[in-house]
Amino acid sequence: MRRLFTADVLAIVILPGALSTQTLAVDRWCYSNLPDAIFCDDFDRYCVDPPPEPDRCDPPPGVEIRSDLDPPWNVLHNCGWVPGVHDEYCESYPYCCKIGCQSQGNHLGYATTALSDDIQRKFGSAFGSVLATDLTPLTVEFAMNGREFDKIQFANLYVELGYGRGGNLIDGVDSLTNWVISDYCVPCGDTTDNTGYWPILCRQDPTPANCPSVSTAAVVPAIAAGALAFLDSNPCHCGETGVHWPYTQHLAFFDGRQWYTLRKGLFPDPGGSEPAPGDFELVPGDVQHYVRMTVRSANVTVEFRPGRTGQLSRCAIPLAYVGPFNSVLMGFQTPCQLAPGTWNCNGALDCNGPCGKDKACCLRGSPGGGTVAVDNVAVHGGQGFAEPGACCFPDTGCTEAYASDCRLLGGEPALPGTTCQNTACCPPLPADHDMDGDVDLEDFGWFQTCLSGTGTLPPSVPCQCASLDLDHDVDVDDLARFLGCMLGPEVPADPACAD
Repeated sequence: MRRLFTADVLAIVILPGALSTQTLAVDRWCYSNLPDAIFCDDFDRYCVDPPPEPDRCDPPPGVEIRSDLDPPWNVLHNCGWVPGVHDEYCESYPYCCKIGCQSQGNHLGYATTALSDDIQRKFGSAFGSVLATDLTPLTVEFAMNGREFDKIQFANLYVELGYGRGGNLIDGVDSLTNWVISDYCVPCGDTTDNTGYWPILCRQDPTPANCPSVSTAAVVPAIAAGALAFLDSNPCHCGETGVHWPYTQHLAFFDGRQWYTLRKGLFPDPGGSEPAPGDFELVPGDVQHYVRMTVRSANVTVEFRPGRTGQLSRCAIPLAYVGPFNSVLMGFQTPCQLAPGTWNCNGALDCNGPCGKDKACCLRGSPGGGTVAVDNVAVHGGQGFAEPGACCFPDTGCTEAYASDCRLLGGEPALPGTTCQNTACCPPLPADHDMDGDVDLEDFGWFQTCLSGTGTLPPSVPCQCASLDLDHDVDVDDLARFLGCMLGPEVPADPACAD
């Protein structure tokens, strides 16, 4: 079962198919909703002995669930808390993923997985990454739940689609979350047992104090969405009633260069099957938040729906990074503290003791973040990535396109990297050069201009079509095949005459 981005938020889809009870209990969400996905993990496979009832998979009394993520996930963090299996607040039961512990004093963790094997299984061994185009969009979707109270607004987690980021990422290098320290918040009312300083993520606009301009930041090969309290550039909230540490009330999106805290009207709504009046608001309490990113050649449509309100938010955002992609990350990558005014890390990471002013260390969560659940992480659509090449059409026209786009347009792709200048787009029957349905003296006149002799390449690219035996020259063997096709004007040619 699966909640959809439709006018009825409670709509449920069950795909037909002879699935056994055992299959339904293990990987039920992925198999039922996205059986042809490039990658899908509903985390339900951690129920190794499913009972007959597919909707629940409780362990026997006294037996704990498996808490460690299995491959393909590579679970990482220098400081402790990492993502693991969880059995509460899931979008599809029995299990989901808990993203470490987001609360104050606990270090934030993450997990990555490389998609190259999945992409090769989907598109073929020649493809190790996937690309989104306007004709073949690529979709990333997931659900996240902040559990009880308002933990989602104090959390720091995201799901990332990236390129070459499926292993142990070097701390601070290509991080989406490098930071500088805030002002001292205790005079403003911060009563936590931390030092009174809070991290502020630099990749945002307006540029926070002590951060370099985001316009000078290098493009990271990744896009992402999630809840990021550390985007709060005013964590002290002096003069305000309530908390005096970081929090966020809206979904965050990363375009490859910077984070945006999404609000209605910040980017245009591209429209869809239903109105999207929402303001990308994170809803407190035990609420599933559904996120879907549909990537095209130069932009992404972000759709967001909290399950409690059912109100859809939607916008189209230009991308700084447009692909290709071959990895997924969930959680909060280990960042570094930046030297003031630069994108350079300020010394080595030190995870002993609390974060303090001018001290680089692994980030600890914001108060109230708790354990946030993520479920049903999926990547689907797109096309296997290879360089674009010539795309030949039956009328001998040519354009340059990615292979899958070429086929969608009704053409036949040549090899990756070829161009229309070096590729011959031949008629369906190459001997019928003028494509009038017969092979006569007009076609023979063209054929004569292409004769090159045995072992010699034809004199022009279009003359490659005269090599009827496909041996890359035009000689007496090709002449014999041509004469076998030549029946005269207005006599329909045999399509197999050159075979």
